[in-house]
Amino acid sequence: MNQLQVADSTQEQHDGNKEQAKEISCKNCGAPIEYIEGESVLNCPYCGTTTMLAGFDKIVKIEEHFVIPAKVSRAEVETNIRKWMASGFWKAADLADKAIFEKIEGIVLPFWVVETKATTYWSGMNKRTKTVGSGDNKRSETYWEPTSGNFEETYKWTVYARQDESEYWGLAALNPGSKSVEADWGGFFLGLGTGSKVSGKSDLLQNAAPFSLDVVKDMKVINGQITRERAEQRGQNDIVNLHRKQAESKVTRVTDCDTTVDINGCSLVYLPVWQIQYKYKGKSYKMLANGHTGDVISGQAPVGKWDKVVMLSIIMTILAGIFALIAFLSEEPMWWIGTGASAGIVGLYALWTMLFSK
Repeated sequence: MNQLQVADSTQEQHDGNKEQAKEISCKNCGAPIEYIEGESVLNCPYCGTTTMLAGFDKIVKIEEHFVIPAKVSRAEVETNIRKWMASGFWKAADLADKAIFEKIEGIVLPFWVVETKATTYWSGMNKRTKTVGSGDNKRSETYWEPTSGNFEETYKWTVYARQDESEYWGLAALNPGSKSVEADWGGFFLGLGTGSKVSGKSDLLQNAAPFSLDVVKDMKVINGQITRERAEQRGQNDIVNLHRKQAESKVTRVTDCDTTVDINGCSLVYLPVWQIQYKYKGKSYKMLANGHTGDVISGQAPVGKWDKVVMLSIIMTILAGIFALIAFLSEEPMWWIGTGASAGIVGLYALWTMLFSK
């Protein structure tokens, strides 16, 4: 019997105090646009025109702004999430059946898409080992070998158009290098992060259309706070940091890393998303899904109890093999104790899991 349940959330975001609310006239239709302190990218609720505050009581109309239509209903996103929960080796086998949804909320968030070309030149040192001497004087020495390289990449980098990038969970996965899947191993420290996945490149402009409130009318549109200039600077900084990490993965020690980021365009895009929070065996987890495709942007998932047994078995099998090899080569029987102990640990943990683990 499917125990998946949904608790509709009616919580409103960014209501603000009435004393803090401000008002300015839409540059297109003249209607009043209400906003709160700190918001600078505003959306007219009457004609859909998006404007950017350029100073006190002065606004500039943004020509290049788009919206991704919200095509996935609440029921459809539930189905997609259920499929996501049921797939993948490192997820609890009964997750799709026993998860209880605490919140499913649809909102439309503003993003700047910064189109860039980034080129990085790096240099560094690789640690090497060589054998010197002969006979009794034979020994190994380490030395540093200089190396260098370069790489180039194009991006349509996503910058959240509000001050607090952690305001909504999971948004970082819209750019490469962040976690799109976070596997929860609980207190099982031998999980070693297995089951988590890193996000790749995304392109919000791919499904974007000229802005219209009609295609997101069932969701709340959130105003932006970050201007185009600040978005471009933030995008540049993020790409420089990403390329630094990539350079560090190519060499033992980086001595110099120079990244040039050329900006070829910057567009404002509104993305409909579904915020999801669910509970499994008393613990809450978060998810974020694309409101256009229904795909999971990022999600947390508990690892199954028998998956932990499998992971322990793999680690103990490796250790048992090492002990067995040492015992065989050294002809010391005592090393076989390690092999037996490794197998015993797996057996005891599997028995404990069967009898006591929920």
